[in-house]
Amino acid sequence: MNLFLGVFASGVPCRFPKTWAFKTSSRLGGLLASIIMPSLMTIFVAWSAIVPSFAEEPTVPITQVIPEIDKAFKWDDSKGDTADPFWADDDQLYHFACDGRGFGTQERNLCFNKLSGSDLFSLKGSLVNSMDEYGGNGASMNGTSTNDGGNWKAVGQECVDGVFYCFVARNHYGNHSKDPLLRQTSLNASLIKSTDHGLTWTRSAQENYDHPMWPGSRFGAPAFIHYGRNGGQVARDGADKYVYAVSNNGFWNGGDDLILARVLRTDLPKLNVSDWEYFTGGEGLLDSSWSHDIGKAAPILSRPAKLGWTAPVFIPCLNRYLLVSWYITPTLKGWFNPERLVYDFFEAPHPWGPWNQVGSMDDSFLANSRMYGPNLCAKYQEQTPDGVRIQLFSSGTIFKDVPGSIYKIWRFPLLLRKNPLPEGSMINDTDPAIRYSKGWQAVAQASSRDYQKDYHLTRSPGATAEYRFSGSGLEIWTGKNQGNGSFDVLIDGKPAGTIDTKLRNFQYSGFVQVPVFRIENLTPGDHEVKIIVKGDGNVAFDAFRILK
Repeated sequence: MNLFLGVFASGVPCRFPKTWAFKTSSRLGGLLASIIMPSLMTIFVAWSAIVPSFAEEPTVPITQVIPEIDKAFKWDDSKGDTADPFWADDDQLYHFACDGRGFGTQERNLCFNKLSGSDLFSLKGSLVNSMDEYGGNGASMNGTSTNDGGNWKAVGQECVDGVFYCFVARNHYGNHSKDPLLRQTSLNASLIKSTDHGLTWTRSAQENYDHPMWPGSRFGAPAFIHYGRNGGQVARDGADKYVYAVSNNGFWNGGDDLILARVLRTDLPKLNVSDWEYFTGGEGLLDSSWSHDIGKAAPILSRPAKLGWTAPVFIPCLNRYLLVSWYITPTLKGWFNPERLVYDFFEAPHPWGPWNQVGSMDDSFLANSRMYGPNLCAKYQEQTPDGVRIQLFSSGTIFKDVPGSIYKIWRFPLLLRKNPLPEGSMINDTDPAIRYSKGWQAVAQASSRDYQKDYHLTRSPGATAEYRFSGSGLEIWTGKNQGNGSFDVLIDGKPAGTIDTKLRNFQYSGFVQVPVFRIENLTPGDHEVKIIVKGDGNVAFDAFRILK
C-alpha cells in the first residue's frame, strides 16, 4: 500500500510487478479488480489531498561563487542606489532607484526606470515615472501633521502576470535612527502595484504612510524572490502557485535575520496583508509549516548585523537559490563613511533553506570608493562549462553626480560553479623567481590597495614577465583603469589569450587586484607562464595565483 501510494504521489510513471496483475479472465480476478482498484484510488485521492508530493527535479549545488570584476559595467548617466532589476512580461528590465534621479533629471526619494535593449551589452536606461508623490530626495511626508522624520525608499520589486509590484518603506538614516550600530532602519512597509508598466501606481503614498500594510520592523525590508520573466513559471517549491518574499528585521543595511513569506499568486493583486503567510519552520511544502501570524515566523537565516536587504534569485538550470548577505565592517563610526563592504553568497535548495555560504567578495578592488546594496537578476543567466553566469546589480559611494562617480547602477557578473576551483597560493609581483625584462618599474605605496601594496608597471612594447610554476592552473592579477593597455599570455610557449586591462565604456579611477586571466586543468607537472606587453597602454602586474 505504501509503495503504491508512493509511486502515485511522486509523479513517477507506474510500472507494477507482474505478480500484481489481475487475471480479469477469472471471475474472481474481475471481482477483486472491481472492488480493490477503486478503493485504492479513493484512498490515493484522499491521501494526495493531505500530503503533497515531495518528489523533486535533481538539483546541482552551487559550490563556489566567483565575482568577475574584470567584466564589470556602470551606467554613467544614472544616479541612485537600491536597484533591483526585475524581468517584466515585455522582456525588458525595470527597477526603482532611490536617493537620486535614476535616469531622469530630478532628485527623488524613489523613481522608476527601465533598462531596455536587445542584449545585456546594449541596455540603455530611461526614466518611466519620477514618483513625485513620494517626495524629493531626502524629503519626508511634507504637509503631514504626524511627520515621523523618515523618508520613503523602494525595497523589493517584481513583475507577476503583467502587473508590477514594489515594496515601499519608511527609512531613517543611521545618523537619525538611534541604532547603536548606525544602521539605517526600514519600517512600516507596504506593497504598491502598477497595471500600466509603471506609469501609475496604487496604493498612494499617503495611504501607505497612514495605514502601512506591515507596521513596525519585522517585515520592514521585504524583497521578492526572482523566478524569471513575468514572475516565472517554476513548479518547484510551489512557485507557480505562490509568490515568495524575504525580509530582515527592519534594516536597510546590516539586518540580523531573514524570514520568509508567501502569498497565493492569484491573491497578490489584492494588496491584502491578511492573504500573506509566514514560514514557521519544518518542511516548507506542508501547509502546516506556514502561519498568517507573522509573530510565529522562524528565521531562515540568522547573521547578526550582516543581512542588508536583498532579493534572492532562482537558478533554473541548477534548481538552486542564491542570495547575498551584505554588511559594513568594521562598525560605522560616522554616517555614511564605511571602511569596507562585504558580500557573502549563500545558496539553498529551497526558499526556506538550508542556506549555506559558498563564497564572498569585498570592495577592495575599488581604488577609492565603497560598494553596497547588491541584488541578483533573473534575466541573462548563462550556462558555462562548469556552472552558470548571472548578473549582480549594485551601487556605491562616493555620492557625487559625475560620470566617474560610483553612485550609479553597476553590474557585476558572478560565476556560479558546480565544482570549486582548487585552492591557490599567491605569488607577489616582487617574488625573485619572476623574471622581468627591461622596461618594468617596481611601484610600492603605503596607501596602495594593490596586493601587498605594490605592483610592477610598464608600457614598453614587448616587455615580458616569466614564471615557472607547478600546479593545475593559474590566475594573473592586474590593475584596470582607463589608461591601461593589453598583453598576450603564453602557457608553456603556446598562446593562451590576449588580456585587455583598460576600463572601457564607463569612467572610473581604476580597479586593483583584479583576476584578469585564469587557466585550469593543466596536466600535472611544471609549467611556465609568460606575459608579453603589447604597448598600447600601461600594464600594472600585481600577482600570480597558482592553483594546486
